Amino acid sequence: MIKDKLQSVFAELGQRNSTPRRLLIEELARMAGSLEGFTADELWQRLRKSDPTIGRATVFRAMRQLVEKRALDCIDFADGTRLYRVCGGRILDSEEHHHHLACNSCHRIIDFHYCLPDGELNRIGDNEDFSIEDHSLTIYGVCQTCRNRAKEGTAST
Repeated sequence: MIKDKLQSVFAELGQRNSTPRRLLIEELARMAGSLEGFTADELWQRLRKSDPTIGRATVFRAMRQLVEKRALDCIDFADGTRLYRVCGGRILDSEEHHHHLACNSCHRIIDFHYCLPDGELNRIGDNEDFSIEDHSLTIYGVCQTCRNRAKEGTAST
């Protein structure tokens, strides 16, 4: 199911069903259930285990395309870290519209299903003379685990 949807995204982009693309789709389908984020380089390294000739540029380009088509979510951290997750609403049928909490310390990403009401989004657009077509929200902070570690560190010094 997930594989079919990813293949349809590439077909929509006019991409042929090449071996590297098939490997990418299979790996992303395996990763779809994981709550962990991954970097483009980590994905490339995983794919190289199956096919050492797969090009880095091929993987990075495909990931950029999947983000543009909303088949992959991308979270950018202030320290330059960019993590991806297969949680795009276009791919996972059970996935509702959601946003992310992102820990600046450990880079943990948590989905949350609260959203601004449509009226509030429309009001923002109206106030700024802007036609809102879509939105995503990532809220950055520090997770409970990292806060506890920090407390333990200061308590022992």
